[in-house]
Amino acid sequence: MVKLKTFKYIWLCVLLLLPLTMEAQVMDTGHKVDTLSTAERLSLRTNAVDWLLLVPNIGVEYDIRNTNWNRWSVGLNLRSNWQTSHTYKPGIVYNVTEARLEVRNYYRIRVFDGRFIEPKKHIWERVVSPRRAESKHPTTTFYRGGFIAYNNYSLMLGAEGKQGNAIIGGVMWGMIKPLYEFSNGNSLDLEFAASAGVAYAKYDTYTHERSDDCYPIQQTGKTTIMPVINELRVGFVYRFGKYPITKKYRWRYDADLAYQEMIDSTILANRNAAEAKHLSDSIYGKISNVFWDRYEQLAKKNKARNEKEAAEAKKAAEAKKVADKKAAEAKKAAEKQAAADKKAAEKAAAEEQKKAAKAAKEAHEANGANEANEAQSPNAPQSPNEAQEAQSPNEPQSPTEAPEANKPTEAPEPQSPESPESPQPEEEKKE
Repeated sequence: MVKLKTFKYIWLCVLLLLPLTMEAQVMDTGHKVDTLSTAERLSLRTNAVDWLLLVPNIGVEYDIRNTNWNRWSVGLNLRSNWQTSHTYKPGIVYNVTEARLEVRNYYRIRVFDGRFIEPKKHIWERVVSPRRAESKHPTTTFYRGGFIAYNNYSLMLGAEGKQGNAIIGGVMWGMIKPLYEFSNGNSLDLEFAASAGVAYAKYDTYTHERSDDCYPIQQTGKTTIMPVINELRVGFVYRFGKYPITKKYRWRYDADLAYQEMIDSTILANRNAAEAKHLSDSIYGKISNVFWDRYEQLAKKNKARNEKEAAEAKKAAEAKKVADKKAAEAKKAAEKQAAADKKAAEKAAAEEQKKAAKAAKEAHEANGANEANEAQSPNAPQSPNEAQEAQSPNEPQSPTEAPEANKPTEAPEPQSPESPESPQPEEEKKE
């Protein structure tokens, strides 16, 4: 149990340890790298807001590097106000015990110089960037960082209270303004900061029974994840040694001349290379633009010409294809007609031969019938000429008659198939 009188005694002892003579602090702008001792890297701090809420607290911070251009530090904060003594059970409960680990990154505002310090391009970079057009608070040092905390709490600000423990993680942002530097070299600073994050809490709920003067538990073992504001800080920082914050947490470029020369030479070399590349790219770009413009024009002309030639060739090929098709069809039709004509001629010749053979047969039959009739009538009267001829067979014949006697009998002309003559009956032939 911690009483308020105890804290009064602690503050009184702290004030007695501090010298009474103080002087204002001025920001250091020299170009020099200093090495800090262990005491100069150490500082104590406390939050006045927690003290107003009757929550005693203290914190310690230690710089990671021992140079004046170091801008990183780690810290540990402790605060506790648990079950203070009362003559009765109050209706408002605010009990907190917390241990918190911090990591901070300090920085000062850097003004644009037109050479190497230039504004960021993107708006999200400008929000967190220390680069500004002007420094409105040249003696102020800013910081940003993260924290993780573990606490036990019992809070009741209304009809229901919560008691449990929580793990909190988040980010913080703050500023430190130098107040005074004491005669022994120690210094005092004023700090403003805020911390927010996400908490995982496990707790029990309870109420306040005024009649029984107790806190009966309603529910147990509840868990939740919620956003929280972990700390609002208006505090004081006490630094040991003869190295106040006005000389610490500087940009290495401002304090280390060797580093500054190296950075400047690197930046100049990069810029020269970029300018040379830009110049070569611009010349090459112009030549390339002219070349590609001309190339595109020629390509378009060649494309149009090729398309025209391809269209003409396609048209000619289609015409040739149509002509070949027509020639093939004509040839096929001619071959078909020739075959039909040949077949018709062969058929006609066959019919003519057949008709000639039939006529010859009929003539032969007719001659045979005549001879048979003549043979059957030998006593028929003969004319005097015939008798004379028959009595004088050895009489010489005239030259004109001899060939006629020896002349073969001509075959009768074939009759046309359209009007064939039927053979005459034998009786008509005899007549």
